[in-house]
Amino acid sequence: MKAKVLDWKFALNTVLALAALLLPAYLWQADLSAQSLTVRLVSSAALQLPADSKIQDLQIIVNGEKIDSPYIYSLVLINSGSKPIPTASFETPLQIRTLNDAKLITAQITGSEPADIPAKVSIDENQVKISPFLSNPKDQIAITLVSSGPLELMAQARIAGVRDVVFEDASQIKSRLLEASLFAAITVLCLAFYLFLLPTSRSRGTITIVAPIRYLATIVFFVSGLYFIGRVSGELNLTGGTSIMVVLPLFATAWVATIFLERKNSSPISQPSS
Repeated sequence: MKAKVLDWKFALNTVLALAALLLPAYLWQADLSAQSLTVRLVSSAALQLPADSKIQDLQIIVNGEKIDSPYIYSLVLINSGSKPIPTASFETPLQIRTLNDAKLITAQITGSEPADIPAKVSIDENQVKISPFLSNPKDQIAITLVSSGPLELMAQARIAGVRDVVFEDASQIKSRLLEASLFAAITVLCLAFYLFLLPTSRSRGTITIVAPIRYLATIVFFVSGLYFIGRVSGELNLTGGTSIMVVLPLFATAWVATIFLERKNSSPISQPSS
């Protein structure tokens, strides 16, 4: 059996093809997500006593109002993009509201990073409203909410350059990691078949596919791979330049899988018998 070596000409052509196709899509995606705000629910807890508690006279009163079913929520507002969001970009205040009938009692800013962020919070019509402020990349504001009854929260705002304000429940991180792993596996398969069907691939001489079908399949696998890369980045909350942390490992894994496919589909060269 003749030893097989890595075809560096094929590898170089593959890298150049990937760069030509991936760079415009990456720059487009990075520009779309350059300005981004995320509201992250860090924790939530009920403050009421268990039903079998022997303490009968405990009451929780906030601002002179007795709370029958008190809950406390810790939120963090994060500039998760790579560009600042100026105060003038806010057409409306950032609003955090509940989707159910639970009542918001109070909301307070309990900290920020850096410490001098001039944000203000208020409650109006059962909504938390955060006044416009300059938000630089990685800036964070910690907010504590107290409610009567459990909240189903969402965030929204009208901000120039920001498509949507992301609301992230930290308690769902495990399920999101599982979904990200599934999307990553699908991405590797799509990109591996894309590389396998490229005209520069060594599979061109080992499998027979009509040219139009081959080109169509190549495009479909490439577009599908980009789509699922976006899904993986979304599940891991990676935006802009940080999404390269997903792109490079997935393409590297797909390239290794492509080499495996090519070796499986290439005919071994036998030495002539003496």
